[in-house]
Amino acid sequence: MAEKLSRPGRWERIQAAIPKHSIVGRILYPMVEERKTLAGAMAWVGLCMLFTILFIAIFADVISPYNPAIIVDEPMVPPLTNAAITKNLTSDLVDLPTRWVGGKTGLALNDGNLFVSQNVSDSAILESFGFRPFTNSIISVEVLIQSNGTTAAPDNFVDVRVSWDGGGTWSAPQRTSLRTSDLGNGTDILDFTPATRWTAASFGDTTFLVSLTHVKTSGAVEGAVSVDFLNARMTYLSGYHIMGTDGVGQDVFSRVLHGTRTSLAIMVIGVSVAFIAGFPLGLFSGYVGGNIDKVLVLVMDSLYSFPGLLMAGIIAVLLGKGVLNIGLAITVIYIPLYFRVTRSQVLSVREELYVEAAKALGAKPLHVMFAYIAYNVLIAVPVIFSISAADAILTAAGLSFLGWGIEAPTPDWGRDLSAGQGLISTGIWWPSFYPGLMILFLTVSLSFLGEGLSDIVNPLLRKERS
Repeated sequence: MAEKLSRPGRWERIQAAIPKHSIVGRILYPMVEERKTLAGAMAWVGLCMLFTILFIAIFADVISPYNPAIIVDEPMVPPLTNAAITKNLTSDLVDLPTRWVGGKTGLALNDGNLFVSQNVSDSAILESFGFRPFTNSIISVEVLIQSNGTTAAPDNFVDVRVSWDGGGTWSAPQRTSLRTSDLGNGTDILDFTPATRWTAASFGDTTFLVSLTHVKTSGAVEGAVSVDFLNARMTYLSGYHIMGTDGVGQDVFSRVLHGTRTSLAIMVIGVSVAFIAGFPLGLFSGYVGGNIDKVLVLVMDSLYSFPGLLMAGIIAVLLGKGVLNIGLAITVIYIPLYFRVTRSQVLSVREELYVEAAKALGAKPLHVMFAYIAYNVLIAVPVIFSISAADAILTAAGLSFLGWGIEAPTPDWGRDLSAGQGLISTGIWWPSFYPGLMILFLTVSLSFLGEGLSDIVNPLLRKERS
């Protein structure tokens, strides 16, 4: 029992592993102590939201139901539903030889250019309809056939059959005189749904065939039968998509999940390189002062005053598209931010007594800068990192929205938002809504974390300096 009481708890082990005056400790302990305040709650909520995004980015391949870069279903399938998709397609090829003559390849136009048979038993086989169902849930298969010029006697007909295995097996024939009408204008609708158990594999270009055969029931006099238009119509149920499909048939949910990787990669590249460049410059400028400081301040203020999105866009055009290039283009925006914050902190810290003591003991300038000043200035970096990261997400999304960012088919929230916004007026809201929602979610999480840390850490800095 005594051993149990003496065994350190989880918090005690964390305290032993992370010293209170380390960089991590100077952020972690105030967050724990201030967790019940508004600033502490904001920081913890933002951190939890950020960890959620990181989890999605790491496990996107496991969570995602589809490959985000390929077409997986019909365009614009609504979210959370199996939509009934109807395809009306004509043949692109008549399988020759045949004694049917005239007409256009595929009988695609109702224009009086007839496909004619003069002789009984003439057959023609049509293929290459271009069907591409994405599921095996076939609802119906029909053939629409129309003529405007049949001159044969009333006992002349056309028998229509379909095959689903490239001609190995044929359905029972359905007979049409091309005089009666289901749709008007001499059009018959022939239903072949019960002919077999239809699957997606039944509709290949050389698998699904339609056969036309001229038949006669009686009489010795033959006449012509003609077809002006033939259309095969298939209806199937789409796949189930949590967030629907976009304008080209890609799964929105899969693209949103994988888009987290793209956005986080751009953010990390842009903000990290900006820190690597801006922090040492600010440290050096603030410590050295003089003309060097004035020149650096002038350059950084000039960059800072330039519109960030416009500058990033110009650099992106020069560097080209891609995750790395967009990350580097964004970097230029945030170097002045890190420089200014670091320099302002250095101007204060360099006057502290421990810095003066280090100089008096003969410490070299570089040693003073990195061993004494940099350590105490770094406490402000996580705050700036979070806020600049949130802005970097918006900037990257803006570049992609304008067409200067990531190229298709790479999943990217900004590009998908741009591609989907043109469909909103037609009632297709989901291709743009969900990428925009994720941009908002990640931006809010980083903003909450940055603002919360700012309110927690800054009073601590003031207390330490007082």
